[in-house]
Amino acid sequence: MVVEVSDEVFLNYVKIRSHKTLRPDNVKRINELITYTFPSLLSALQGFEVSSCLSRELRSALPLPQTTIYSKLLKCWESELRDRIRLIKPSEKVVEVLDLYISKYVTNDLVGVISTGLTETTYLEAQVVESLKTAKEVGEITSLLARRKLLSKSMSSVLKEYRKLKISEVDVNELSRKLRASYFKRLEDVLRGLNASSYGLRCVEFLKEFEELKQALRKALIGGGDLRIAATKLTQKQRDVVLKASKNAHDFEYVLAVLPLHFCHNMLKSFPVSVDTLLDYLLLKEFEFSVLSYVIYLINTGYPPELIREEVGRWLRLYESIAE
Repeated sequence: MVVEVSDEVFLNYVKIRSHKTLRPDNVKRINELITYTFPSLLSALQGFEVSSCLSRELRSALPLPQTTIYSKLLKCWESELRDRIRLIKPSEKVVEVLDLYISKYVTNDLVGVISTGLTETTYLEAQVVESLKTAKEVGEITSLLARRKLLSKSMSSVLKEYRKLKISEVDVNELSRKLRASYFKRLEDVLRGLNASSYGLRCVEFLKEFEELKQALRKALIGGGDLRIAATKLTQKQRDVVLKASKNAHDFEYVLAVLPLHFCHNMLKSFPVSVDTLLDYLLLKEFEFSVLSYVIYLINTGYPPELIREEVGRWLRLYESIAE
């Protein structure tokens, strides 16, 4: 139960916005909305929250990378939500849920940059990426992220363990694992402090478990391992969908993205307004941005309508097979 009135107002606002988001439990409607030119897609999505960001950030039909499209949608949506936060003024704990959600993208970009020299980042700007690439010590990374107000509490608590090390001395896999563990621990603590339901906490637990499982599934697929063995922790239905999707790289990544979303959304979608509502909304936005960034990429790159229909239709059928 939310105590502060401002929290209740904000979470009710979030509930309303979630109904203006492309939702996975309405896949047939999504199929009807997906059109095959950018102007017609904009028109079809006018009643949805994302339409303002689509028209503002992606006005032209320039063939941008999918990562860039996702990034533009994410940052525009975050900016709009933070404007609403400044107006409603929910508690710091509620705001921290959003901060933690955004910190996932910062962490993923950071690990990608220092491990492989990643250039197509989702959240970090090019100037920050270049600075990260020239950094020699972990302490420099920490200072840079702090100056840019990109250093969450969960990231700070881990990076301070490495602050005296050179980046070349860091085991990036271990660092990534510790950052994920710290993120989920902090998220659980914040949600408990906001009286999240047992369903919300179970959702976070599944998200945490699935992060580890995703790595194992990808490793098995890339290395030619047995996916059935890697997927033993999943239900029979989930295993069947993963195996079916493994024949296509895009389908495989799509299923890895929607499996935890389906698990959580099924539990939280009908729950009374609470911090669980915010958790559900954040996951719904991930689904929406993933689907739309891919569709817009295909449209603006000039893929024929038949191929787009085939791609989108296959994704929707995969989701329906999970939900059956």
